[in-house]
Amino acid sequence: MKKQDEGMTHLVNLLEDLEKVSLQDISQIPLSQQHILAEKIESLQDELKVLVNKEKSSTH
Repeated sequence: MKKQDEGMTHLVNLLEDLEKVSLQDISQIPLSQQHILAEKIESLQDELKVLVNKEKSSTH
């Protein structure tokens, strides 16, 4: 496996892990930080999806 492929695999794994974070998980942190964390997770998911899809389309 190429180094670039390994990196993409890690990003795909990160995206999959982020998608597993639930509202129940987020409710465990202080209320004042919950919306901030939820927004950042959602933003990172969106950016990772773009990268993963771009990589998939360039390799096929």
